[in-house]
Amino acid sequence: MPTELGILKLIHILCLVYWLGADLGVFYSSYFLIDEKLSRETRITISKILFFLDQTPRISMILILPSGIHLSKILGYLDTSYFIVSVIWLIAILWLTLVVILHIRGQSAKKLALFDYWLRVSLVLGMFITVTYIFLYQPEFNWAAMKIFVFSLTVICGLIIRRNLRLFEPAFMALINGQDTQTSNTVMKESIESSRLYVVFIWICLLFNTSLGLRLL
Repeated sequence: MPTELGILKLIHILCLVYWLGADLGVFYSSYFLIDEKLSRETRITISKILFFLDQTPRISMILILPSGIHLSKILGYLDTSYFIVSVIWLIAILWLTLVVILHIRGQSAKKLALFDYWLRVSLVLGMFITVTYIFLYQPEFNWAAMKIFVFSLTVICGLIIRRNLRLFEPAFMALINGQDTQTSNTVMKESIESSRLYVVFIWICLLFNTSLGLRLL
């Protein structure tokens, strides 16, 4: 097996493993985060673990796309140039850098967070255009188009989750500052619970795309 192909397969597989594995950890931890029976200190400690674990799915989501596109190019599942593949990798690396900066700076980088949001929206639109083009003009590559489409659904779910959690952060800051109330706790609980369905749908999309990759579907 050529080194390039082996490295790409390793990256792609690890992205799936760390995305799904860490997401399960975040999902389970969220139940304790909103448990009012636990002490404030315990919930804050849980939040630190949760927020750290949450970076892994974010990073994995970014890297799984360029590695998948690159693999599809090498294996002949997608008709594109190495120039396009290189551009996709460059965008992914810049996006990854942005995500790391947002993790480090937190609330002090609101403009970067907004840029990250619209970058994801643009990515979804770009994937929809790509999928439509493949279905219409390159039907022999529909397999790759389907995987790209399913991946775009995970990005959309991520955007919906971000919207559902928009009130979570101020409510959680009240908890950190010892100013939490029944209302703020309810806001945290409702924000988390309204996002769980979309998290599960992301897992389904990941398993579906994995099944496609293994030729089980």
